[in-house]
Amino acid sequence: MDEISEETQRTYERLLRKHRKALLAYPNVHAVDVGFEFADGEPTGQLALRVHVTDKVPASELRRADRVPEEIDGVPVDVIHYNPTPQLARNVRHNPVIGGIQIMNTSTPGGGTLGMIVLSRRSLRPLAISNHHVMCRTPEVAADIVSQPGTARPADLLGPVFASDRALDCAVCSLGSRPWSFDIYGIGGPTGTAEARIGMKVMKSGLSSGVTWGRIDGISSAGFTVVPDTAVPAAGEMSLPGDSGSIWMDYTNRAIGLHFAGEGPTDPSERASVKHIHPVLNKLDVLVFTGVAIGEAWIGGGGHVLARTRPGAPCFLSVYYPSGRRSTAKGLGAKTAGPDGWVEWRWRIGTHTSRRGAGTGRPLGIPLVAIAVVDGVEHRLERPLEGTTHTT
Repeated sequence: MDEISEETQRTYERLLRKHRKALLAYPNVHAVDVGFEFADGEPTGQLALRVHVTDKVPASELRRADRVPEEIDGVPVDVIHYNPTPQLARNVRHNPVIGGIQIMNTSTPGGGTLGMIVLSRRSLRPLAISNHHVMCRTPEVAADIVSQPGTARPADLLGPVFASDRALDCAVCSLGSRPWSFDIYGIGGPTGTAEARIGMKVMKSGLSSGVTWGRIDGISSAGFTVVPDTAVPAAGEMSLPGDSGSIWMDYTNRAIGLHFAGEGPTDPSERASVKHIHPVLNKLDVLVFTGVAIGEAWIGGGGHVLARTRPGAPCFLSVYYPSGRRSTAKGLGAKTAGPDGWVEWRWRIGTHTSRRGAGTGRPLGIPLVAIAVVDGVEHRLERPLEGTTHTT
């Protein structure tokens, strides 16, 4: 399966949006996407509109009105037997807390995978990301607490669920006082994010199946599906109960999606269901850390920039307000990275600082600009000013 060009994929996605409701109306259809057509369990390399059914019934046993068309607008339609179920299990305690290990809600049996450590876009606080069905009870309870591993012992607790969304099956929880790392078990830490592409080679680190490799075979607006990469010798199942919450990444370690379901170990075919990473991050208001990040900036409050580099590296931060004025606040300027490589700037933003840019289409006007020079490399960061002020 070769990776599909962005232009080709968008053409097929437009066709999918046009016929999505009609295809979902057929019996047993629980999802639709666009992806590679399959014949005898193998991808043909041909793109198709695909309907995923809980039970694949021979056409001869269906009424004509219930038969999915063989093609639409000249594009083949493939019927795929795929019945995903949430994947849950248990594991052991890890310190530091990293991606690819077991977590669970202390009030429910089972568990799943901690995908990776992300940062709150506002406070730059570290949080653990996974599935809603791993971290939360149904219905949700404000007192939901997540542990690693699955015990109620005080030493194993991470903390409460910080944010969640059931439709995207995603959630984040606090880490309490536990040490943590951006690493993901067996594959290293994320280097950023990217959009899913049909044919893209991907990998994940799941609690039960370990590090496994696949190719994206279908994409919809809600997410995408992954099948095993036949070029990689299979060491077992691509996904197993317990893998829910793991992060699918491309081969450069860019996060692509959040795994939430897959075929059971007794199913003859293998396919995994994944949520697109960007809607998940946006809904939870978190970011994948790539070396430098800026948190919220409040008029009458303050600003916050966080970076990580080699220990002892020289760093410098300059901040410019919407007026073009350069801030002279204490806490900015030169810093030296600590022995762990972290460097942090915090500064106060005065109440006389004003927004500018009314009528530009930006609800909060022109953003603040921070220029961070980290070990000789310049990074430009922007953040809208929040808080009460007058607009000029």
